[in-house]
Amino acid sequence: MTRGLYTILLAIAVCMSGMRTAAAMDPHTPFHAFVLDQWSVEQGLPQITVLGMAEDRAGFLWVNTLSSVARFDGVRFVAFDRASTGVDTSLLTAAWADPFGRVWFGGKHGLLRERNGHFTALGGNAVNAIIDAGDGTPLLATSKGLARLRNGRIVPVDGYVGQAFSLLRDGKKLWVGGLGRVCRIPTAAVADPPTVTCIRQEPVAGHQPVPITHIARTGDGLWLGTGAGLLRLDGNRLVPSGVSPDIDATSIESLLTDRDGALWIGTVQALYRRLPGMPLERAGDDDIARHPWVQALFEDRAGNLWMGTHIEGLYRVWNGWTRRVSTGDGVADGLVWSIVRAPNGEIVFGTNSDVETFDGQRAHPRIPGSALPNPSAYELYYDHRGRLWIGTRAGIAVYEHDRNVTPAALSALERWQINDIREVADDDFWIGTSGGLYRWHKGHLDRADPGGSAAASFIRSILPLARDHLYLGTEDGVREWRDGKLTQPAWAEPLRSHFVTQLAMLRPGMLGIGTMDDGIGVLQGGRLRMTGQKEGLPSDNAWTLDVHGGELYVGSMVGVWRLPLAQLPVPGSPARQVVPQLLAGQERATSLRNTHCCNGGAGARSLINGDIIWYSTTDGALGVNTAALGMQPGPAKAMVESIEHDGHQFPAKTFELRRGARDLAITYTAPYLRIGALRFRYQLEGYDTGWQDAGVRRTAFYTHLPPGEYRFRVAATLSGAQGFGPEADLAIQVRPHWYERVLVRGAAILLLCLAIILLVRWRMGVHRRRNAWLEAQVAGRTDQLARALERLRMSNLALAQESHTDTLTALHNRRYLLARLPEVLSGEKCIGVLQIDIDYFKQVNDRYGHAVGDAVLRELGLLLTAARRDSDITVRWGGEEFLLLLQDVDAAGVMNIAERLRHDIGAQDFTDGRGGKLRVTCSIGFSMHPVSTYADNTTFHAAVELADLALYRAKQDGRNTSVGLIVTTLLSAEVLRAPLAPQLDTLLASNRLRWARRTS
Repeated sequence: MTRGLYTILLAIAVCMSGMRTAAAMDPHTPFHAFVLDQWSVEQGLPQITVLGMAEDRAGFLWVNTLSSVARFDGVRFVAFDRASTGVDTSLLTAAWADPFGRVWFGGKHGLLRERNGHFTALGGNAVNAIIDAGDGTPLLATSKGLARLRNGRIVPVDGYVGQAFSLLRDGKKLWVGGLGRVCRIPTAAVADPPTVTCIRQEPVAGHQPVPITHIARTGDGLWLGTGAGLLRLDGNRLVPSGVSPDIDATSIESLLTDRDGALWIGTVQALYRRLPGMPLERAGDDDIARHPWVQALFEDRAGNLWMGTHIEGLYRVWNGWTRRVSTGDGVADGLVWSIVRAPNGEIVFGTNSDVETFDGQRAHPRIPGSALPNPSAYELYYDHRGRLWIGTRAGIAVYEHDRNVTPAALSALERWQINDIREVADDDFWIGTSGGLYRWHKGHLDRADPGGSAAASFIRSILPLARDHLYLGTEDGVREWRDGKLTQPAWAEPLRSHFVTQLAMLRPGMLGIGTMDDGIGVLQGGRLRMTGQKEGLPSDNAWTLDVHGGELYVGSMVGVWRLPLAQLPVPGSPARQVVPQLLAGQERATSLRNTHCCNGGAGARSLINGDIIWYSTTDGALGVNTAALGMQPGPAKAMVESIEHDGHQFPAKTFELRRGARDLAITYTAPYLRIGALRFRYQLEGYDTGWQDAGVRRTAFYTHLPPGEYRFRVAATLSGAQGFGPEADLAIQVRPHWYERVLVRGAAILLLCLAIILLVRWRMGVHRRRNAWLEAQVAGRTDQLARALERLRMSNLALAQESHTDTLTALHNRRYLLARLPEVLSGEKCIGVLQIDIDYFKQVNDRYGHAVGDAVLRELGLLLTAARRDSDITVRWGGEEFLLLLQDVDAAGVMNIAERLRHDIGAQDFTDGRGGKLRVTCSIGFSMHPVSTYADNTTFHAAVELADLALYRAKQDGRNTSVGLIVTTLLSAEVLRAPLAPQLDTLLASNRLRWARRTS
């Protein structure tokens, strides 16, 4: 390979490395705010001790462990050990990837070369370090001095004498770490006898010289790592670094200078970061692990920091695009409900206990919860005078310069939770509460929506279109208030009974509607278009809608995600799938700090502050830096790794299958060391009719392939990327067996046809004689058997229906439930167990007679039948009690269904048998199954008992209400062996059970 070609490749690599939107390891971000991911043997790392790392041209990370070398594509490790490579790949401490696609490894057994998965042992002296010799070939620090590769052989480099332990290319100089000395060599002379200048460590009485095993350069000096501490070059002297007494007296296991000039120092006890002019930063024990023993440090092309440890495996550290401000940053209560920007530019948090101010570094107390009508600062709003309006879960307060100036008339709101505050003119405010819509105007407070239903009176979001024209998001869809009248717009009919969380203008003429469980709506031109999880959204829940830089940012239960606003489906546009990018809340299995997001809260649950969007969460405030995100990620490049056939693995090149089973397993990947989950699609041309969606799976399986010529194609994409990246393909030929050839098959077909003709002619004669006798017998018996079978079928149907059906209500009975129970409990989905009991039903029988009571139960059975989903089970449990099993729901979903049923039953008119109507109410208790780590009849009866206890509490609370008793910590078998009622108080006190009621 010529030096000119190497120069071109090096320039391309430099340009590619410069195409980053922001530094991945922001020097101004404290270490505890970085995002850390960890991989160990549980995730496929061959062994827990990582000794060295390198990133090859394709983007794979190569990891040296004590036992073998592993290649990492961002998700999966592929181990290369002696059994798979034929060479010893253990105890390799040095790794370097050249610009031509090769990776070089060094250890006590000498030099190894990897190319396309093949390893070659070149031998030589023990190799301690490898860097670029200047022409794309390796320069080696060995136990006998410097060496390099020439014509495939390892040859010594003249001039330097003695052991070499470390190397650093520093502009036009090469630094070599030796025994008690560091030597400087002009890089232009590496190939010729060089001029070597060595600087020795000053001798210390009673101490032998120590090897200089690591060298790093920063803007303010050259740093040398030894087994006795960190040194620095001071003119022509090697002196203690002066960074820290601890660092100067401990073994330095690794050194790295990142692209932002930060010096990373790995020791057995801790990991340190040093930036010129800034205090030395030590990563805390809670950030990584106690005594992490960082043996290897590496920065990839994306700017991620990789740490190889002695006992904790592999870590990736990256700046991310989020910043969490929580208890570690001074927040007194991590449950944050609301966020606003003060007139002076500060960020103000409303927590579950107080109001706090964030100055960009730490949070500070602002207004204590004791000074508010209720400690929970649920809603925050600054008016045009700079006064802070604080909506709590029970009333409202107004502060001006931290002085309480709340008008006395606002005390009338102390009964209600304050959900949204909007100013439309001076001293003219609209206030959305759990008890309706209120207007504060010139010192007077009036309710604007008297007579509204309970759900429609729970105002969650206010969007002023004019001073006297509003759209209202309620727990029963959208309402419009205009010129003193409250109506439901015709376009909002599909949202009826849905919890609308936020209304926001996404752009002129486009209204965005967030819901709790029905996705995102877009209103444009008087028409509504809903988009949800089935169209590709991460969730049907949307708490917040914010537009920034042409992107729609959404906070939801599953996290924060974004989508170009232009890609959001609008009314009239063709049906299509969307591909949003999930930014926070991925809950990766390797992540040490999962990013929890987001809270329902009130109107101020998110805030755009410059390029940062803040969200309220249960663990402080989460800031998403949109500038750090940059553009939507581009798709990744796929590659085929190998083909497995008959228990043997073959390289990814044209594959010809001649013998053996026609079963193939094709392994593919896309090296991607950045953050994000790759999805794949593949197609075997000539066999598959179209692309196969593989999701995150990285192996394609084919069985019983017919003979033919095929081409396997695979492509990858990233969450948020538009389309798929460059494809990889592989030609596959399946040769026919001798008996599958055209001539052989043709002759076999002709012989078979002749044999069939002769056989048919002989058999036809036999059949004619036999048929004459059989027809007479069959005719008589067929009619007789048909009549008997019909009678038997009708009897069986009647018996089955009668045994499983309640004769009064036509609902299923307990026998049906017991028959279905094993099937119901075999699934892994959550089951809502809901008991309904008619309030004061005895009074109906006493007053109107049992015939009317039976009629009420029949009509109620019809109502429950109409309300049930196909997957639900509705059972008459006994008397006026009914049991419902709801498949695939969570506790919030069960509460919603219970409340809807309770309202529907209360609104149903029943005939009283005298030409009039009567109404009844009901009490509902519910629980969730599973209640334990296993599922059987015992756990199901425990769930029914919890629902029954909840029903009893609902009766105690005055009836006509819904109460849940939910397991927060799965119950042990010991608890389930005894009745739960006597244990109820103990389980509630230990937070293993909790009551669930509608509170907001």
